[in-house]
Amino acid sequence: MRTTAHFDNGDTATISYFKDLGNALYDFGDQGKIHVQPGFFGQPDRLAVTISLGRPGDTSGYGLTGLTIGDWLLTGTVMATGGDFTPHPHPHTPTKFPLADIDDPAARQAAADHLAQIAQHFHSTFA
Repeated sequence: MRTTAHFDNGDTATISYFKDLGNALYDFGDQGKIHVQPGFFGQPDRLAVTISLGRPGDTSGYGLTGLTIGDWLLTGTVMATGGDFTPHPHPHTPTKFPLADIDDPAARQAAADHLAQIAQHFHSTFA
């Protein structure tokens, strides 16, 4: 299934949802392509979403490129949890949190808000 979504920061993503796998690719055009899936497969009541941002040269087969938000290229993986889908380090990579390198607090908050909105969109639309 293909659809689009518009986000509060003005970004638009073309989304390819793979129902049999339970995950989706969010393609933001020049800003990047990311992979989104439930944090806990088979447990949609658990409010957790994994966002794989990838990196330039990604070898996952999905062609993930990272996600540009403002002046920052975010790479790696985050887990967004709780009712507001707050982004946190993923349990498999607890020392590699993509937002940690953003030294501007306003830019870090904007990136966190955008990732949370992506997670909310995925969970409310597909999970």
